[in-house]
Order: sequence, then structure tokens, then C-alpha cells
Amino acid sequence: MKTSSGTILVTGVNAAHFANLRVLIGSWLTHMRSLPLAVCDYGLAAEQVVELRRIAGVHVLPRPCSIRHPWQGKSLVGKFLKAFPQPWDNMVWIDADALFNHPLPELGPLLDGYDLLIDAHAQAVGEIVHDCNLATLNLRRDDAYFSAGWWVAARRENFLDRYEQLCALVEGKGNLWECDAFVAAVYAEKLRLRTVCGGIWHSRGKTSLPTCAVQNLKASHAGHPIYVVHANAAYTVRPGDQRRVFTRPELAAIQDHYEGIYWGNR
Repeated sequence: MKTSSGTILVTGVNAAHFANLRVLIGSWLTHMRSLPLAVCDYGLAAEQVVELRRIAGVHVLPRPCSIRHPWQGKSLVGKFLKAFPQPWDNMVWIDADALFNHPLPELGPLLDGYDLLIDAHAQAVGEIVHDCNLATLNLRRDDAYFSAGWWVAARRENFLDRYEQLCALVEGKGNLWECDAFVAAVYAEKLRLRTVCGGIWHSRGKTSLPTCAVQNLKASHAGHPIYVVHANAAYTVRPGDQRRVFTRPELAAIQDHYEGIYWGNR
């Protein structure tokens, strides 16, 4: 792929969800290895950190403070990135239970004039955010909601700082408090958004995950390759290592494929 050398990929995980990260890394090795992958350490075991540091291009970012919950850790991405050893202009966030199904297109031109590339949620804020967080986060019920599971942002420390601050205000309150804070930070910072099709860019439970076509271990939507497939719905948990496994066998086969690539590159 042809993407700005100042673009980095970022995810985060703790010890309990490490098996999901192996699938993501297998997909990164296949499709996105030209870009560095930063892994925010929410509470990894020492042997897991050693395992990651053996992979060229993966950077384990140490905890900047105590992590009480993975969502709280995610909101600290701005602090984590202070430890990233290379300069960067744009960041791609991807949850550790997602995978790259196809190389991303060149992102620099798409972000030209914008702060954030993201898809709007199918539901409104009022359908998702609990009442206890609406006033605290200064959100309207008729605002668009956004998924925080995958997004691309031009470097803006103010946005990442606001995300952390708002998340701290609602930590443990409501249902999706971390994502609520992310949405509120987007509005509070008045970011310039380039909205993309969630069915293509971020296949998840509320977009194309139930309906996407799969052929030869590749998922597509409306004839277009899907970039990111996210196991945030329609999955079971594998006994032992707690890895999420799609209930659709053809999607589970994609996960198995990238997990195999991970182990094959060890």
C-alpha cells in the first residue's frame, strides 16, 4: 500500500485479550506491514511483551499510569503515544479484536483538510448513550454516534487530551462510557470529519458484518473489499485463551487464517 510514512497503526490490549491481538497482527503482517504497529500495554504479562518485541515493526508502549479497565486504557492513547519512538502525522486506531481484511488506501490525501476519518453509527446518540452521561458529556439525543473501534485521525493532541478527560468524567457510568466520551470529544473539539461507508471501512455488528460476502478468505460489501472486520458482535469465546470466534463459519475461517500467519512468522 502507499501511505504516508508519518502514519502509524495503534491498538491496545491486556493479558486476558491477547489471543485476539495475534489475529490482528497476522492480518497486519499480510496487509499493512509497511506501517509500524503500536500496542498500548493495558496490563500484559511479561512473556506476552517478550513475544511482541520479537516481531519487527511492533512497538509495545508502556503504561503511563495505572490501568483500571481496558476502556480507560484506550482513552489514554495520547499519553501512550508520547512513548512512540518515531515521528508521526496520522494515526489509525484499530481495536485488538478487529483485523485488516484488505490494505487501506493511501490515507494522506483522504485526510487533507480533515481531522478525522470515521463512519457514522446507524443509531443516534439518544439510542445508545445512557441518560446519566448525556448532560455530563454535553451530547444531544439527535447527534450522530460514532464507533470508537476503528478511526483515522490527523495528529491533534487537544482531541486525544479531551478524549481522556471526558472518559474520566464518565468512567464506569452507563453502558459504553468510553465510546460515549470519544463521541463527545469529537463534538467538543469541533473536528472536521470525513465520513466513510462503515460497510466497507469498518465491518461490524451495526454495519456489514451479518451480510458481507466472503470468498477465498476475503470479505466484501457491495462488491468492494472490506478494509477492517471487527469481532464486536456475533461471536463466541474460545475456551482457554478467550479469543473471540465469529459465529459465521466463513468469517471464523478468516480469523483462523490470520492466526495461522501469526504463528507461521514466529
